[in-house]
Amino acid sequence: MPQREFDITIGKTGEVELHVKGFKGRACLNVAKMFEEIVGEIKSQQPTSELYEPEEQVQYRVDQRH
Repeated sequence: MPQREFDITIGKTGEVELHVKGFKGRACLNVAKMFEEIVGEIKSQQPTSELYEPEEQVQYRVDQRH
């Protein structure tokens, strides 16, 4: 199974920076969308070469607890 990583940085003013690694094809965009649902609007994206690699089947679930 490939190594998948999320590098999340929260700046002093509250801005959130997310780096997604290990997701091939458009799966990384789906993961970014999941994080957008959690932390709010994505203001910019910088795709890496992984976006253009053959896609993998990835399943994920988001549970929100209040």
